[in-house]
Amino acid sequence: MSDVMRDYEMVVIASAQLDDEGLATLTNRISGWITGANGTVSETNVWGRRSMLFPIKKQTEGIYLQVNFQLTPSASRELERNLRLDEKVIRHLVIRLDEE
Repeated sequence: MSDVMRDYEMVVIASAQLDDEGLATLTNRISGWITGANGTVSETNVWGRRSMLFPIKKQTEGIYLQVNFQLTPSASRELERNLRLDEKVIRHLVIRLDEE
């Protein structure tokens, strides 16, 4: 496996029941997973509460969060595993920005 740092962009849909403190906790937890794997978070944007086109896990609204970060490919798998296991995350998508 290559230990080259790659650029990623991730969008997370968090549960609409989260308040500002809960969203900050989730954001810090996600940043902690990235920095704990020797990655760096370059930018975090909260897009806010939005209606979804169709229900996901019986929810019609979610809080959208965008995170840009650098991480090794092997560590990105562990990040996605943690996101799948977190009950506050309804859906997530991680894409690699530097594909050739």
